[in-house]
Amino acid sequence: MSTIANATPGFRGGLHEVFRRRAGALPSRTAVEFDDESLTYQELDTLSDRLAGSLSARGVQPGEVIGLSFPRGIDMVVAVLGVLKAGAAYLPIDADHPAPRVQHIVEHSRLRCVVADPKLAGTFDQHGLTVVAYERGSFAGDASADWTPVPVSADAPAYVIYTSGTTGKPHGVVVRHGNVDRLFRETEGWFGFSQDDVWTLFHSIAFDFSVWELWGALLHGGKAVVVPAATTRTPERFYELAVDKGVTILSQTPTAFRAFDAVDARRGADLALRHVVLGGEALDKDVAAAWLTRRGDSRPRLVNMYGITETTVHVTYRPLTLDVLGASEHSPIGVPIPDLTIRLLDDSGQPVPHGEVGEIHVSGPGVAAGYLHDAELTAARFVRSDSGEATYRTGDLGVTYDGTEHFFVGRADTQIKLHGYRIDPREVEAVADGHPEISGSVVLKVSPAGGEAHLVLFSLSRKGSTPELREAVLTRIRESLPAYACPAQCVLLAEHPRNHNGKVDHDALRAAYLAPDPSPRPDAADDHAGQVRAIWEQVLGRPVASSSTDFFEGGGTSLDLIRIMQETKKQLSVEVDLGAFADGLSLDVYVDHVGEQFASKNRS
Repeated sequence: MSTIANATPGFRGGLHEVFRRRAGALPSRTAVEFDDESLTYQELDTLSDRLAGSLSARGVQPGEVIGLSFPRGIDMVVAVLGVLKAGAAYLPIDADHPAPRVQHIVEHSRLRCVVADPKLAGTFDQHGLTVVAYERGSFAGDASADWTPVPVSADAPAYVIYTSGTTGKPHGVVVRHGNVDRLFRETEGWFGFSQDDVWTLFHSIAFDFSVWELWGALLHGGKAVVVPAATTRTPERFYELAVDKGVTILSQTPTAFRAFDAVDARRGADLALRHVVLGGEALDKDVAAAWLTRRGDSRPRLVNMYGITETTVHVTYRPLTLDVLGASEHSPIGVPIPDLTIRLLDDSGQPVPHGEVGEIHVSGPGVAAGYLHDAELTAARFVRSDSGEATYRTGDLGVTYDGTEHFFVGRADTQIKLHGYRIDPREVEAVADGHPEISGSVVLKVSPAGGEAHLVLFSLSRKGSTPELREAVLTRIRESLPAYACPAQCVLLAEHPRNHNGKVDHDALRAAYLAPDPSPRPDAADDHAGQVRAIWEQVLGRPVASSSTDFFEGGGTSLDLIRIMQETKKQLSVEVDLGAFADGLSLDVYVDHVGEQFASKNRS
């Protein structure tokens, strides 16, 4: 493992050690909830002790990386704590990721052991890999009465999260206990963390925003509410959860917050929220302004935080006001966390003057240990000064006008930020070009007016453009890459437009894609199926390539779904029941549901 030493003053102990002290002081308080299940701090402590004792008995060593694969739920949280208590680091493997990506992560990380939900254990059936199937009640006798968690240092690895890589393969970021501990110590003055706080664990544990959500609750005696996967995709249900559970700290990407804001604008319910923390992508100023106009800027406080996996979730802090939103055309990200330093440097590594754009370099105890089993990439991105301090080159561009307040401008390289994830288009393009009929693929982020940003694949086809070939290319990508990296649409071309330098003209590709289609749509006639398809394409800002493709896997968002429902009611006078889509949503399923509503209206 490649590591970079970093002193961490004030270290309180490993994450599991701090949790254990909270459990001792607050044994009967609820630590975690999921649907109608919950565990107290004492129960969570006991269950994770049992798992940790079993792992230690199986030969798990301090500092070892252990894979985790669970659906959302309480067992997932028990497993995280159990791995840490054994002195190991957890590597979350998203159960929804395609098999080739899971295989790459397992092989690249050199895992010897994976702890998994029994239903997922078969995914890891391979030579040399120990799979521990875990469910509550397992290993009841494996932890003796005097068993105690393995103590760790600040430099011990706590978790490894794999992110999209510039090499076309994901790479694992190693984050230490000390990195996370100081994140909460240094931000305590801003947020006033309390045992009375209720946090939503909205994000996948394979996405680093989950670190802020889970440990923000458990390190302070608060409650973590694990949000069911279906609820994360259904804005009305998620809003109801926030109201019913009395959520006080909500973390969202700006894209997800758009959907939450849209429901709030209609419902205007009493919220217990103290803070709404935004991060993961550029701020949507229009949504933030609408929220602030309606809710004010004091309670809840709307906060924009910039950060990336390699800098332990968050780097900066900026409470938002209407004045702040108008201070620059760029996204306000504010001031660094007190123990971090931001420098904006040019291509030669020199500071840029105030008012000029430079690459964001982050230094301080929040900088992660490096990339797992990749010393060369670690040395290239984690730069060490003569004093030994580590600086991470983010690849992001920023600007400051006064040397204090910072603004996010965009990416310095080809990576795309979408829905909180970093996506390297070359990874997607390489998979597409592996199809025998496809070459020269280009992946772009496209933002239709009034619609959600999404990925579009523009590829050269040897045999023209057919729906079958487009769907075959998209299917190939879905089978290789996680859903967040899959294009919503595939456009097949004979050749790419070029600019005066001979390079592919990205602006021309986007403009052609977004141009309205002048030809009439024969299927958008008076029948409800044609009208529903027209509504979907109107809201999404693009044709629906396949009526059987899952709505969310095809690039749809929760906010898109809200708009589709609103347009369905407006144009067809049909109320759509979200409960009808618990088992999945596609255009075909939606059309059938609207048809049933029509039939019900006619019968009445």
